[in-house]
Amino acid sequence: MENSFLKDAIDRIVELATPFTLETRSGHQFCSTYLREVKPEVELPARYSVDTLEALVKLIRTEGVAQAPLLYVRVGSARRVMVDTTYTHKEYAEFSRLPLYEAVSDVPSISVNESISQERAIVELQSLYAITEDRDYLLSLLSRIDVNQGVSSVDNGISQEVSVRTGAVLKEQQTVQPIVHLQPYRTFLEVEQPASDFLLRLDKDGRPALYEADGGAWKLEAKRNIAAYLGEQLADLVERGSVVVMI
Repeated sequence: MENSFLKDAIDRIVELATPFTLETRSGHQFCSTYLREVKPEVELPARYSVDTLEALVKLIRTEGVAQAPLLYVRVGSARRVMVDTTYTHKEYAEFSRLPLYEAVSDVPSISVNESISQERAIVELQSLYAITEDRDYLLSLLSRIDVNQGVSSVDNGISQEVSVRTGAVLKEQQTVQPIVHLQPYRTFLEVEQPASDFLLRLDKDGRPALYEADGGAWKLEAKRNIAAYLGEQLADLVERGSVVVMI
């Protein structure tokens, strides 16, 4: 009798522990136990990184198009492009995309929104900026400022007037051009570098500072230039529907 009672108790416990569903009058169903599917662990590919658009195009052509029926090439910024597959439609990851490649520009950054030494400014203007009329104007201006003797300036918030030494004893009062149009190297070298306006300021020690004055519009122009280049290099794959280039 005791064994029978114990067996009935165990059976009752097992019965209560078994998941079941409840249905309301409105037709909604609820489960008595929270069940979560245990999915197999999937090893995703690591994103392969290169530093030129040319290398990215070769990867897409020689390997990428064979990995998925559709590749998305997204220009994430002026310095980065990413390539991902469309949805895998695999049982373990129905709506997952596989990360494949990225191109990250290794062009050095320019100094903006900070005062820097004349020597550093001259080096950057000559090495990190394309030759333009305003670049040459800045080089000429900086070369005529005598830091050792100090620089006097008058600043009304719109333009500056600085005293620059032209000889051993002579000085010349010169109005500094407030806005300069420059073309620095800020994105992949395979594409046209966007030119933009900068606000020029000189402090009391003659140290220049360039402040971006286009609201960041150059970034959108750079992304469009990159997308145009990739669209041209991958034109046949885009037309075939194997690649989508987007910003």
